[in-house]
Amino acid sequence: MRVTLFRDHPAESWPSMDRHATALYNALQAVVPDGWEIVMPMPPAPPQMNSYCQMLNRIIRYPLWARNQSGDINHILDHSYAHLLYMLDPQRTLVTVHDVAPLHFPNRRLSLSNLCWIIAWYGLKRARQIVTVSRFTASEIHVHLQDETVKTYIVPNGVEETFRPQSQEVLCRTRNRYRDLGEHLLLHVGHTHARKNLGTLIRAVKTLRSRGLQVGLIQVGGRPSKEIFKFIADERELSGCIRFLGLLDDVELIALYGAVDVFVFPSLYEGFGLPVLEAMACGTPVVASNVASLPEVVDDAGFLVDPMDVNALADAIQKLLTDVELREDLRRRGLMRAKEFSWQRCAQATLAVYQQMIG
Repeated sequence: MRVTLFRDHPAESWPSMDRHATALYNALQAVVPDGWEIVMPMPPAPPQMNSYCQMLNRIIRYPLWARNQSGDINHILDHSYAHLLYMLDPQRTLVTVHDVAPLHFPNRRLSLSNLCWIIAWYGLKRARQIVTVSRFTASEIHVHLQDETVKTYIVPNGVEETFRPQSQEVLCRTRNRYRDLGEHLLLHVGHTHARKNLGTLIRAVKTLRSRGLQVGLIQVGGRPSKEIFKFIADERELSGCIRFLGLLDDVELIALYGAVDVFVFPSLYEGFGLPVLEAMACGTPVVASNVASLPEVVDDAGFLVDPMDVNALADAIQKLLTDVELREDLRRRGLMRAKEFSWQRCAQATLAVYQQMIG
């Protein structure tokens, strides 16, 4: 039995999708029965590493290549590539749907990225089997696909074992590197598209500093929009207290998760919210949105607030910064909650779906 996993090309720079693909592939190797083969061939690279070539590569070249890589079971690991179903047998192909964010936050109508999404969405409508990463995403699929014949399975993401509390030596060294930002350090991880709601977080930082708390914010994985950059430059309270680091390797990221005081994730929409799970696994208390999938992932292991309420967000952060017992309680709850999610469990549940597909 040959199972072919179809992943994003790393040139597209979606760290969460790359992490999901690699972690699931490795975990499946350990749980599949004898006689099963799990392969994840690297997709064809775009001729040039720019967004235009990457999109064309995704739309045209990748589906033709995928047809020749087909296995007994095919698993498309990212719904953005669901258009591969035009070249793969829908009865033998599973698609993981992480979210349907473009339906809520569309790109410009005439953009190439929007065209890619439309093509992928119509490809997804050919799917007969879908895996979703949360109950929330499953409900979204039910509402938007409106096809009762599609089998939907809920298989939550995991968190890698490397995401765990670090030594005091590592944490102190990391924290000292960012001490100039402020006495209290906050962290946000992810891209900076509108739905990540970074603007509200930055306004909450301004509110906290106006209250006399010397708060600094570190952002990993994105870069500020022109509007955010201008807002930071124009506000005296925010001078020198926010730093955008771009992408980090796991060693740096894990150390940073543990070194900060609070991880803040005020997203307006998430299909799962893997950074929240990673932060909890590293022993960092979490403040997150009370919308979409995040209450499902966080449960009672973090503060959940209205993501559009700047004062509520600032109040939750301030409570954690000033209440040592509460911070330690959420740290303990977060560590326990994170243990409920593992890539081994994800792989076992995914294997069960494969076995149902072949009867």
